Amino acid sequence: MAADDRPAARARYEELAKKVRAGDLGIDWKTLRVAAAIGEVGDASGSILAAQKAHGLLNEGKFADALKISHEIEAQNIADEDAHYVAWRCLIGLRREDEAEKERVLLATLLQSITDSGDGKSVKTAWFATTIRETYLYMQAVLNLQYVDHRTWQQDGHYYDVVVVKDQGGKEQTLWFIADTEMQRQTAAGERADEK
Repeated sequence: MAADDRPAARARYEELAKKVRAGDLGIDWKTLRVAAAIGEVGDASGSILAAQKAHGLLNEGKFADALKISHEIEAQNIADEDAHYVAWRCLIGLRREDEAEKERVLLATLLQSITDSGDGKSVKTAWFATTIRETYLYMQAVLNLQYVDHRTWQQDGHYYDVVVVKDQGGKEQTLWFIADTEMQRQTAAGERADEK
């Protein structure tokens, strides 16, 4: 999927999102994530602010309010892992276990598509993340690691996010994430801005 072909990416996203909303979890989740990123589905900056607000409400125990925001984000972008996380936690808090389980499964499936892409230990086995936000969510939600430092690396025509993290015991390690989609998306956005 070409980074400068937003209409094709959006069409692919809509096709896959429709299947997910109908209960089909057998889709290609990596393709869904890439299509959402390249298609610039939803309002990326607005979703980040909305997710921050939802997290705040969740932490205050205002589950219904946080859930409403999370569902609004999901309606725009079913591939938004953060929205599924908050929705899952809110539904647990509201004791709506069946709905919570559906959100947990969607979240786990999205995150598993990152896990399945590598082991994050080197350039050759880097995990595939579509956005910086996805990288940080994966480190926190799946790996339970704390961010220390970050740099970008380019090798053999690919871009990588090289992230230094530390575990609960304070031991540092370096993780590798393929960042091609994010870099291509930023380049395409810059080119569109130059054309105006």
